[in-house]
Formats: sequence, structure tokens, C-alpha cells
Amino acid sequence: MTESNGRGSDVLVSYEAGNHLHHYGGRVYKDGRYELRDDDDPQWTAFDPFTPEQVERIEAAIDALDIPDHISGDRPPDAATATFEFRGRTVKVDEWPKAAPQLSALLDTIAELRKSPPLPSTWRLWSNGQVEVLEAHCDIGEVRVLSALRDALFMPDPAARRPSAPDPPEGTPLVSVNFGEELLEIYPDGRRIDRAHGQETETKVSADRVNAIRAALAQTDWAKLPRRLC
Repeated sequence: MTESNGRGSDVLVSYEAGNHLHHYGGRVYKDGRYELRDDDDPQWTAFDPFTPEQVERIEAAIDALDIPDHISGDRPPDAATATFEFRGRTVKVDEWPKAAPQLSALLDTIAELRKSPPLPSTWRLWSNGQVEVLEAHCDIGEVRVLSALRDALFMPDPAARRPSAPDPPEGTPLVSVNFGEELLEIYPDGRRIDRAHGQETETKVSADRVNAIRAALAQTDWAKLPRRLC
């Protein structure tokens, strides 16, 4: 049986990770059921179950773990933490995901085994005078903290008042996003660079879109988010 908090004899692995700005969790059951939740939807949401063969691969990944019950880290301000539960064991991580690469790899294994795995993305964002690097290992539509920036990048006719935050130095984009092998960059002067399949194209975006991107960047202190968003 499984308790309401997801702990129980039929849960293969469960986890909760994040900090006060962004939080997410997941759990996989021995019968293959797979559930996720985050700040945007705190209730558990069921996804397509894993096959018995996929459950065996997750079990093998758990068996291969060589980690203590408490993984310490530097614990900088706003550091993300994580708690994992598997087979009656609790593992706590002080600095997630930096201090626990084995557990981060376990979540990658689970994500890769999904029937329609999302394309991982890496976000390099100009924020408070420096470039912050964040990773999303899920569909970016599932990450609430990226919603304003995602809309500014991809929705038609975005508009916003330009914030007072200074632009990056020449040659540094406001935002750079890798979707797998593809790259998108937007610069303060409106240049949009796309690289895919070995080809690079340059186009121009509107001043309204650039200001919407600036505003989306300015509304979040990206340095305080966990490096891995999901």
C-alpha cells in the first residue's frame, strides 16, 4: 500500500527537490506508475506508466548507486536541496544537483525512459550583470518560472516596458537556449541567431519582443534558482 505522501512498499523511488523559489517532485511505483508535481500543479499528475522492462532498468540504476544517506554541499544562499526515498531508505542532499551527480543521473535515466522523452534544454540568461546557466530536463511548458520568458521568446506580438536593468556587453546575448543540438540566441540589438543541423541563420526580431525578453529576465533573480529546474 502507499501512503498519501507517496511513501510505501509499492513506491520504487520518490523525490522532492528545489528551493523556496522553485520546487518539483516525482515518484515511480514498482508496477510502473509514474507521477510528477511542481509549483504550478502541486497535485500529483499521472503520466504514461513504465513497462516492466523499463522498471527493471530503473531498479538497476538504483542498485548501482553508491551514496551516503546525507550528501553535504557548500549550501550557498538559496541553494536547492533534495530528498530521495527508495526501498525504505532516505537520502538527503544539501546542494542539489551539484553535490549529487549520481542521483541527477538517476533522474536522467527516468526521464529518458519516458515513452515520449522531452528534449533537454540549457538556458543562458543575462541577469544582474552576469550570465546564469539553468537546465530543464522536462518539457519547458511544465516549468512555471520559465513561462514569462518562454512567452516573450515564442508567443506572437509580445510587448512590455523596457526595464532599467543594463544590457549585456557587446557580443553577449540576452538569452541563449540550447534545445539538444539546436541553438537560439537573442541579442539586445534585436539580432536572432539560429543554429541547427550545421547551419546558422540570422534574422531580426522587433523592439517589442526584445523589451518583453528584457522584462521577463528582470522579473526573476535567476541566480537564486536551482541550476536544474526539473
